[in-house]
Amino acid sequence: MITRERLVEEFALLDEKATLLASRGVIPEEIRLYLIGGGNLALRGIKDATADVDVVVENVRVLGFLDEVLTNPSPELKVGQGVRVIYVKKVEHEYKVKLGAVSVYRKLDPEMRDFNMDVFVKRVLRGLTLSEGMKNRSVLPSEFEDFETIKVRLVSLEDIFLFKGVTSLGRAKDIDDLLRLIEHGVDFEVMLGELNNQRTIIGSERFEWLVGLLYEKSLILRKILAEKGLKSRSLDKFIKELELSFV
Repeated sequence: MITRERLVEEFALLDEKATLLASRGVIPEEIRLYLIGGGNLALRGIKDATADVDVVVENVRVLGFLDEVLTNPSPELKVGQGVRVIYVKKVEHEYKVKLGAVSVYRKLDPEMRDFNMDVFVKRVLRGLTLSEGMKNRSVLPSEFEDFETIKVRLVSLEDIFLFKGVTSLGRAKDIDDLLRLIEHGVDFEVMLGELNNQRTIIGSERFEWLVGLLYEKSLILRKILAEKGLKSRSLDKFIKELELSFV
């Protein structure tokens, strides 16, 4: 599992390597990543650790630059205390329009354990798209403020809720994370606004299917809370709005 401390340390090493590559003109001076999923929650201290790290980049060109940083094996690119940071690409897939391309990388580290990174281009697994609103709501965490080349931004908790809310119903860990988010506090009005935005971006048939998943998960969350003797008026209102406007 990848802890908050490991996240910070690993991205710091990647920034050092990226800065070396940028100084040689191999990549641009800035590569922007949007951290979603469990890695985002772990960095915020909302969960202890995550199995892998999910990031979204804006286009295939940025994916290519990040790939160079992750996989370049040159012995001249030593960082930290003279170590080489090298990832192995495990999976690569591109949809026809190159929207939602995903590459899965794995760093083999016998001392610090493996580090897995899933990289999505614009859209996450043919689900929601990284919108301008999501980018505007993202924040630069203090842990990454001094990075020179790798700019890691955290998408908002509301947008994490949406990303996790439209995954498969069988992903129990996403239900657990959604409960954490409700407990921590999220603004459901922001989510409703983003859903209206996504409706204009995603095809209607696909959007209806995704909202159906979100609705079913919201009902599951309400049931779990009820079994614990808890109630969320904001969640109830969100479910009602989904029924009236989207489902």
